[in-house]
Amino acid sequence: MLIRQCGTPGIRNKPMPNYSVNWLLAMKPFVAIFSLLVFPLGAQAGSCPAVPVEIEKAIRHHMATLRATEYCGARTVKAEGGITVAIYTAEGACAALNSRAKPGTCLNNWVRYMVALSGERVTPPVEIGGRGSLADTGIKISGGIVEVNSLSLGPNDALCCPSVPQTKMFKVSSSGLSEVRP
Repeated sequence: MLIRQCGTPGIRNKPMPNYSVNWLLAMKPFVAIFSLLVFPLGAQAGSCPAVPVEIEKAIRHHMATLRATEYCGARTVKAEGGITVAIYTAEGACAALNSRAKPGTCLNNWVRYMVALSGERVTPPVEIGGRGSLADTGIKISGGIVEVNSLSLGPNDALCCPSVPQTKMFKVSSSGLSEVRP
């Protein structure tokens, strides 16, 4: 422990602990706890589910183009039959609104996108839903077709709470993802 001398000249000086050092050491746990409370764990740990590097690059590029942020907690990844699909959420896109705003801070809106990796090719992102439209609940991949199970808004549903089951199907091809209509 660091000690410094204090007292009045001519009177026996007593060692005094350096309270500033002790105070700093005591504050370490509080700073750590405060950081965890203030900064979301996703932002600290990069907690997006893992995807192949090619898909991660495509998502990051898309977020930069939209000037949005990704909500990692909602990323869905499925790999089957040589195809890997990622569905991700872009929040607060600023590209069309304000070129000076911090990415991800424009509007209270979110949109779900999907990209696929087949062989060595990553498809361009396709919008599959978002706030007020479609909320995906599951993915199936079979024979080059990606089936996205979801919920859409019913006539009495609030924007937060879609309740009508719906399925969208997409074909993975060399030109990208294209919706297959029944």
